[in-house]
Formats: sequence, structure tokens, C-alpha cells
Amino acid sequence: MKPVKFIKQLAVSILILSLIACSNNSILISTEPTQTIEGSIEPTAAGNVVEVVGAEAPADTISQPLLEEVEVVSLKIPENIQAASFEYSGLAWFGEHLVLLPQFPQGKDFSREANLFAIAKEDLLRAIENPDLELPVREVPILNSDLRNVIKGFEGFESILFVDKEVYLTIESRAGNPMMGYLIRGEVQGGLESITLDPESLVELVPFSSVRNATFEAMTYWNGNLYVIYEHNSMQGDRMPVAYQFNLDLEFEREIPFPSIDYRVTDATISDASGKFWVMNYFFFGDTHLAVDQDALVLEYGEGKTHANNEPVERLVELQIEDGKISRVDQAPIYLQLLDDDIARNWEGIVLLDDLGFLLITDSFPGSILGFYPILR
Repeated sequence: MKPVKFIKQLAVSILILSLIACSNNSILISTEPTQTIEGSIEPTAAGNVVEVVGAEAPADTISQPLLEEVEVVSLKIPENIQAASFEYSGLAWFGEHLVLLPQFPQGKDFSREANLFAIAKEDLLRAIENPDLELPVREVPILNSDLRNVIKGFEGFESILFVDKEVYLTIESRAGNPMMGYLIRGEVQGGLESITLDPESLVELVPFSSVRNATFEAMTYWNGNLYVIYEHNSMQGDRMPVAYQFNLDLEFEREIPFPSIDYRVTDATISDASGKFWVMNYFFFGDTHLAVDQDALVLEYGEGKTHANNEPVERLVELQIEDGKISRVDQAPIYLQLLDDDIARNWEGIVLLDDLGFLLITDSFPGSILGFYPILR
């Protein structure tokens, strides 16, 4: 149950008891509800990055104001690539082109040509000014993307990023207990004429839990290293969250601490020069195994108006790589304005568009949506 809904129910209960007490010439002593979480947020000496430590929730969190939300602007992509069956699972920039990653470049039945899709930045800027414009999209052939003979239980690609002419992707499979993740490297030909993956570069990414359909859905790059992020990072598991650090030759370097974040982390932006980046944080209320009684970020900062009245969570959280760990930047998340009637959008891809805002893409639910969300700060 979300904290705001709990408070509403509590207020109604107090009102009823007050009316009963008055009718009996009684006096009711009002008490504040005590809310606790597994960890609260404690600022570091710098005051801008926080770590999770075991403590009670702040006493005044129930009075947090509603945070501003903005509607996601839907951008038009051609009908031939907007079917839910494409199940887009990532976005990335290659130079001045946005690359859209389908989970299965050849389709789930492997019946079409294996392609990613690219959109020029200048066309995206025009479409943001006029969302009625249909975006020109070109196909980018991807070679060696059918890995069914190399990876048992191959279930497609989950994230993508480019470093110069190299491309890196994470992969999901049913080859573990029950899942297994993989990381693969490839090369870009020309100015994104095509991409060729190298199956011999495959390395395993061992999941941190035995949850079905949960592997590594996000990556970022900073200071010569890749950081691969598992999608479940709450404090509900048996271990503290970590990320995997690899060099660009896909040699494993170490696990580094990762902040506790409820729900799912479904994608990440490239890090800036200081190591800061954003992740997509999503909750579909049908994922009951990810539900929490108290959402630590809501307790600390509040939430958006539509989030206070609906079950899904669609928000962006800023993180930073620093001092051998990934920490949460001490500021409120950015909340997307939700759709009505508890319709959740499974945002699986995120990139920054200069300093204007974020470009986002959904997988198959509730359909393939490419959207723009402006930065208000």
C-alpha cells in the first residue's frame, strides 16, 4: 500500500472515532502514525550524494508536498516499426543518431531481417516542436544477432550503448537458475551503416536472485569502464545491491556498491564527465513480488499528483559513480505524469537529449511509445 493512500484511510478512521467520542462527551488524543522503512537516507559530507543506512524514516515525511509532473510528449514513429511485437528494450546515441533496440531484432519468430533503427537528432528536435510530424527512421542491419545456437534459452537483448565505434549489449536467457545474463561487444561499420556482433566476446552476468525474467537491463559508461546494472535493487533481497564493472575489452574488474532503489531499474543514460547519470525506475502493480509497504523515495521527497492516486510508478532517479561506488544524488526523483485508470507504461529505454530533456521508449505495454519528457529544473 502506498503511504499516501494509507494516510487517507487513517484520516477517515480518525474522523469516525472523533465523531463517536464527541457523542459520548469523550476526549480523543490524536497521535501521529509511526512509519518505518528498512533504510533511510543519510547525506554525505558533501551533501549531494546519499547512502542507505538502517534507521527509522523521518518523522515529517507524511507531510511532503506533491512534486511537479509533466506529460510525456508522444513522438510519431512509422507504423511499420511501432507494433508491440518489436518490444523495444533500449535506446542509445551513436553520434547524432538515436538508435532503437528491439529485444528481438529479427522478431520473436526470427522471421524478419535483423535490424536496429536509427533517427537523426535534427529530426527528433523538429518532431518535439511539432509532434504531428512522423519521424524518418532508417534500418541498421545487425549481423550475428541470432544467438540461439550460442546461448541456451536466448531471450533477446536488454540494453545497448556505444563507445566510439564499439557497441555493447546485454542479453537475457533462461539458461541459469532460472535466468542468466550476458554481455557482448560488436563493431559499427562506417557511419552506422551496420553493426556486427562478436559472439566470441560473450561473458556471463550472473543474476543476483532466482526471480524469473530478471537480469541486467541497464548499462552506463564512465571513465573507460562499463557499469552493468541488475534490474532489482531493493533491500528485500539477501544481499546489498551491486553493479558489475568491466573494462572495454569485457574483462571483469569488480563489483561496486549500488544504492537501494525499490521496484525495477530498466535502463540508464550515459554518464556525464562527473560520473552522474539517470536511471528509469518503474513499477507495474501486477509485479506483486516488487511491491513495498513504504517507498523510501516517497517518504523522503514526496511524489507526483498522479502517483499519489495511482498504483504504477514511472520516475527518473539520478545516480553518480564516485569513490568506487554508485550512489544516489540527493534530490527528488523526476516523476512522469501517469496515464489514467492505472495504465502503466513499461519504459525500457532512456537517453538524454542535450539539456532539453529525456527520450524514452516502451516495450510492448501498452504499445511501442517513443516519448519526450522535458527537464524542468
